Amino acid sequence: MPRQWNIRVTVMIALGLATMLVATGCATKGFVKSEVAQSKAYTDSRVGEAKSELSAGVQQAQSRADQAFEKATLAERLANGHIEYEVVSTHRVHFDFDDYGLTSEAQSVLDDLGAKLTSYPRYVLEVRGFADATGPNRYNFRLGNERAESVQRYMMTRYQVPATRIAVVSFGEEEPMANNDTRAGREQNRRVQVSLLDVKRDAGEPVADAAR
Repeated sequence: MPRQWNIRVTVMIALGLATMLVATGCATKGFVKSEVAQSKAYTDSRVGEAKSELSAGVQQAQSRADQAFEKATLAERLANGHIEYEVVSTHRVHFDFDDYGLTSEAQSVLDDLGAKLTSYPRYVLEVRGFADATGPNRYNFRLGNERAESVQRYMMTRYQVPATRIAVVSFGEEEPMANNDTRAGREQNRRVQVSLLDVKRDAGEPVADAAR
């Protein structure tokens, strides 16, 4: 097998691990902390071996992996209380059954959020994805993540929000807003909750550098 192919496979494994970490975010702080540390150590060792010989295409893959880790690190710091912040507002968008496409109503809610961003220079968006209890738990975690990433893409594209200012976490069917035994309850649970956070201080950094 050509050496260039080996390098590409190595980095794509690293990218997959980074994406998996964000996609399977958990409500428990311990899980977030341990998974970030273990996955980052593994990926750093693999990427380091191939870094000097990376082609332009593989370098782009490495950049995406690094970006995913930055988001995961932001989620970890929020979960562990390392960032001092105030919740400015919370916005909820809802989804159709087994779907992660944004409706026009959902986009309108996100546009209201986008209009507030310029008022908070050190803002961070915490994006939590949820699903109802229909189907396997593992599938619902993935669906919750896909919904959260739909919101992330919209905010990045329409309002140029840097990926490093968005913490994406999937809760799957955990923390339902309503009873999953009713149709109305399931509709409420198929949601993404976006919190606009005004960062006051990031542990170990001056206030002016917080959330960079």
